[in-house]
Amino acid sequence: MQVIVEAFKSADTVGIANVVRAVFEEYGFTWEPDGYCSDLYDVKGRYIDRNGAFWVARVGDEIVGCAGVTVHDGIGELHRMYLLKAHRGKGIGQQLLDMCAGEAKRRGASAMRIWSDVLLPDAHRLYVRNGFEQRGERICDDPDKSREYGFWKEPL
Repeated sequence: MQVIVEAFKSADTVGIANVVRAVFEEYGFTWEPDGYCSDLYDVKGRYIDRNGAFWVARVGDEIVGCAGVTVHDGIGELHRMYLLKAHRGKGIGQQLLDMCAGEAKRRGASAMRIWSDVLLPDAHRLYVRNGFEQRGERICDDPDKSREYGFWKEPL
């Protein structure tokens, strides 16, 4: 079935929350709809209205993935890129990353950064294939205090 990547609409809120929650459950991350995950219920305010954009990937009527980007001080930052397990390895992540990087460039970014949990090596390989270099490590402010790797691309 054909994959369609399109701009977020408010009607997509439940679908993207379901995608992210499914990935959190898969990896054992804590789901906090009123805390750390509350941004998913205000995509417009948290991403679109903050010099950014957000997309959903659909297969038929089902949302199977999502990703967003914001740009500040000439740097694009990838946010909330998640795909349901059954849809990984099919090029959807590449489509979402391309949309985010392209939008960052259109908004004047000359570089891009990504923070990604250490438990997501498939995503890390995608970033490296696209010219990102692994640089840095941090502890996220999520409820699990997850360790994350930083990925940077300069110039974008």
